[in-house]
Amino acid sequence: LHGDPSAAGGTLEKVSIKLVDGTTEERPAQKVIAALGFVADLSAMREWGLEIDQRQIKVDTDMRTTLDRVFAAGDITDYPGKVRLIAVGFGEAATAVNNAAPLIFPGQSVFPGHSSEGS
Repeated sequence: LHGDPSAAGGTLEKVSIKLVDGTTEERPAQKVIAALGFVADLSAMREWGLEIDQRQIKVDTDMRTTLDRVFAAGDITDYPGKVRLIAVGFGEAATAVNNAAPLIFPGQSVFPGHSSEGS
């Protein structure tokens, strides 16, 4: 980051970007948005026998994977019609838990209720 930190609130004029090939490029900029991103190593999951296609674990509408008693939710999953939003990921987590719980606690059902209900 290059700018004038002594200016009111500091100013940003340009950023230096280190490229994969090791070279550096400078680009003009007024703002920087920090975001965390990484590429996960899915090799262990493949070895376990999970069906993975284009870096996504295949699940059904109950969030079941191709392995018995294994559920997945969130960015790592894929199914027909998936909408890639964080809110959907939260819903998928609740779906996975509600479908996994009876397998862990046979004879008991889990019902989360509704967010519009009072406690």
